[in-house]
Amino acid sequence: MAKWTLRAIQVGSIDLDRSAMTHFKGKGERITVPIWCAGATDGIHKVIVDTGIRDLEEYRKAEPGVKQTPDQVTTAAIKRVMGWEPDDIDIVINTHLHCDHSGSNREFKNAKFYVQKKEWEAAFNPLVPEAPFYDKLCYDKNAVNYFQWNFLEGDTEILPGLRVITTPGHTRGHQSVMFDTKDGVVCVSGDICNVAENVNGNLEPNIVVMVPETYESFERIRQFAHYILPGHEPAIEDGSDKFIAVL
Repeated sequence: MAKWTLRAIQVGSIDLDRSAMTHFKGKGERITVPIWCAGATDGIHKVIVDTGIRDLEEYRKAEPGVKQTPDQVTTAAIKRVMGWEPDDIDIVINTHLHCDHSGSNREFKNAKFYVQKKEWEAAFNPLVPEAPFYDKLCYDKNAVNYFQWNFLEGDTEILPGLRVITTPGHTRGHQSVMFDTKDGVVCVSGDICNVAENVNGNLEPNIVVMVPETYESFERIRQFAHYILPGHEPAIEDGSDKFIAVL
């Protein structure tokens, strides 16, 4: 079976209260967290998980503390870490369609896109607490051609050594991405785990629309993954292939 190599790609940062990541734990402590994408290859395919933000000022309406340097713009960051141009990308997997995870979808004209059908439907009909984080311009027909989309219904093997598993809770159709690497299975979790403390401390993030399902998703990640790249974990270095152990 193919073994994948995987790297963390920083596409921005957010200054916020720590409690925004850890269900009110650490309230009053200001921290800066990265916005992560991931690049992966099996030596043949070029895969990106999540695509960062579309427009800095637009995303600032949802997250006032967001920042982005020129080399963190998604296409520049992928080039810097992976050496790839946008047209090189074969596959884009969106863990969910919040605007810091799907914002640069429009840049990848040759890619196949994978998202859960439930997530696609929720993104066009969001619940009140999630509505500020959905921006249709990130994923509508002008951003991604309909025939680029692959709508998934549940756990799916995309390629040997590359699977998605459903991890609802943060959103209704959230998924996480599992890569089989030489060091073990790495989970690119999206925002079901903003930080590793969510899964390792059984501590839900603050933006949750399905509480019981969140804890079930944690258990699925613990069951399958050796390591995790959470959506906003500050302890991981930009460009690194070293991730945090799942306990």
